[in-house]
Amino acid sequence: MRAVSVVVLAVSLLACGGDDGTSDGDTDTSDEADMVAPDADGGDDVPLEPECDPLGARTPALEAFVAPTGLQARVEDFIDDAQDTLDVQMYLFTVNAIASRIIAAKNRGVDVRVLLDPDHKGNPDVRGDLLAANVPTRDAPNLYEFSHAKYMIADGARALIMSANFNVDAFRSERNYGVIDRDPDDLEDLIAIFNMDWASGGGEPPMPANLSCTRLIVSPNNSFRRVIDLIDNAEETLDVEALYVSETGVREAIVAAKGRGVAVRVIIEGSADSSMAEEYFEAAGITVHDANTFSLHAKLIIADGVAFIGSQNYSTTALTRNREIGVFVTEASQVSVIQTQFDADWSSTN
Repeated sequence: MRAVSVVVLAVSLLACGGDDGTSDGDTDTSDEADMVAPDADGGDDVPLEPECDPLGARTPALEAFVAPTGLQARVEDFIDDAQDTLDVQMYLFTVNAIASRIIAAKNRGVDVRVLLDPDHKGNPDVRGDLLAANVPTRDAPNLYEFSHAKYMIADGARALIMSANFNVDAFRSERNYGVIDRDPDDLEDLIAIFNMDWASGGGEPPMPANLSCTRLIVSPNNSFRRVIDLIDNAEETLDVEALYVSETGVREAIVAAKGRGVAVRVIIEGSADSSMAEEYFEAAGITVHDANTFSLHAKLIIADGVAFIGSQNYSTTALTRNREIGVFVTEASQVSVIQTQFDADWSSTN
């Protein structure tokens, strides 16, 4: 049986609703009227308890990985290794091979639950397959603009958190980053978030998770403030590799870092949605590379050896109105894995 923990009702979530008709769930990429840093977002600026440290050491350490190489096998192995429970929340899910693995887990006795974004046009086929196989599957709650998170939890003991969807491009061509997280505190928080969204998706009253003391980066609760703080605290280096940067506060923080002498590098997806950000950064003297040699889907920041990995694009919607999940990576050996890939991507682009 699945154990459901009692969660202190401390941080209320925004009762807002959706994110993109595009492939990555953010409708505000070109909407300048929406590009303003929020003063309050129903939880973003709630202070941490004094003993809390979102950069605190984990036990055991995170395991970072880079995609697309080996991503499908990693996802399949994660599912196959589940013995008791498997929770999946995914924005876009189209790969039948992954659905088959989830169905196989259910058939061998694993207690499986799947949450999908209710509006993404790519989800109906897999949703139908899962339901036909009696896999408990629900639409994520309409508390959020879009349920854009991409994570799994197995046996209450490990979580896979990443920027990649379960779609063909993610497994074949897209640059994404992710982690395997086995830290008990992180897992407790992530399980509480999933349980809340599962209950809300079933039409039951929401049960907000207590995220006043968490290492996780969670939209709509704390993403905006923590992303800004990460950038603001950079003293030497700041690397950004992102599908786009449309949120004004994030843009301004990156430019301010350059102004105080931080060495800033930005890799951005070279589309019309990104052109305004590129012009803005270059006007401030920041060198920007277009991802013209590979498909960029990452949402990565590395500041002075601390990396942010997650599902959050750098838009108002993603940071303050969606359901999104991310983490800070502080372990030097794992940040090195991420930094090495960024450096390679930087060298391969212009």
